[in-house]
Amino acid sequence: MGIFDKLRGSKSIQLTPKSALIGAAITVIASDGVLDEAELGDLAKIARGDKNAVNDAVQVLQGNSIPETMDLIANCLNEKQRMAAMAILLDLAMADGILAGNEQKILQQYMEKFGISEAAIKPVIDAIALKNDFSVFS
Repeated sequence: MGIFDKLRGSKSIQLTPKSALIGAAITVIASDGVLDEAELGDLAKIARGDKNAVNDAVQVLQGNSIPETMDLIANCLNEKQRMAAMAILLDLAMADGILAGNEQKILQQYMEKFGISEAAIKPVIDAIALKNDFSVFS
């Protein structure tokens, strides 16, 4: 126990798979420095009313660097959850049809932390790109 632990509180937050997903989603949607209404709505869909999971995710984000948070998230999820989380994160990032530089960087980091290859994720990216291409209806 460090000298300042009493001031911070000693409660250690343990991520659940759901709070890990929420934390990952926050890191992606906030990577451009802006949280708009649509992104907050997407986050609410992921949280599904679980305020405790949101609070836990926010506390982990506040208490750790982004790389540390990503490690905690990756360690909390099993292989199937990692792939599902990656699909959700890609969908969040590509929802507006634009994959910003920071979004791409953080998604690449999650792929590495999750141990997901480009070959494994390519069909997911193709499906999300198709789903979000509304230009075909113009």
